Amino acid sequence: MKSFQVIDTLFFDMDGTLTDLGKRWWEPLFRALEKLFPDYDLEKRQYVFEKTLTRVMETEQDRSKLLKIGIFLKASRDVGLNIFQIIKVLKSIKKDPLAFKELVPLEGVAEVLKTLQSRGYKMALVTSAGDDTVDKAKEKIEILKTFDVIVTRNTVKRIKPDPEPLLYACEALNKHPETCVMIGDFPQDIHAGKLAGTKTVAILGVNAKYTKDQIKKYEPDVTINSIGELLPLFLGPPKFLV
Repeated sequence: MKSFQVIDTLFFDMDGTLTDLGKRWWEPLFRALEKLFPDYDLEKRQYVFEKTLTRVMETEQDRSKLLKIGIFLKASRDVGLNIFQIIKVLKSIKKDPLAFKELVPLEGVAEVLKTLQSRGYKMALVTSAGDDTVDKAKEKIEILKTFDVIVTRNTVKRIKPDPEPLLYACEALNKHPETCVMIGDFPQDIHAGKLAGTKTVAILGVNAKYTKDQIKKYEPDVTINSIGELLPLFLGPPKFLV
């Protein structure tokens, strides 16, 4: 593709792009609800999921810890819990050894990353997750250990959609933004790429029904359905940039 001819560096989001977003974010809440309230109306699960996903997409908060607390307090209210029940849920989530820590790679991720790396691209992880979470992700997706740069919320002061994480990666790799592409599944990924001056690729994935319209507003250079569709787009960087 002509617009990607100068690209020699790939920036990847993590949650939802490389790993299952629901396993880490939504399921801890639902496990707590089902454990504490056996009569919990499961039909509300989809409603709460959609409301929570919308809030995550619309947030402009700078710190993901604040985001996590705020999102789950609002989700608990959506379920119809009172303050005492919310406290019970939060305590249950805190005791859950997998809460916000369960990293499950999406199908085909490792193979795609290995192929792109073998083609000569510089690779960076640019995520709003913290160092501890990324360390766990490295155990599940070992190729992350060989990435040229990893940028987490602990690395920078502001997270996506602020361009700081992407510009940090550019500086660390001594790259111009126009030779880089931001690849992600949320509007914040595309917005950050636009603000930083990189190319952008949106991967709609399993949440396409909820994210497609929001992502479209930021006009990604390319929109695809799964990570495997990256391979025809990135056949190798131009030789004079390698």
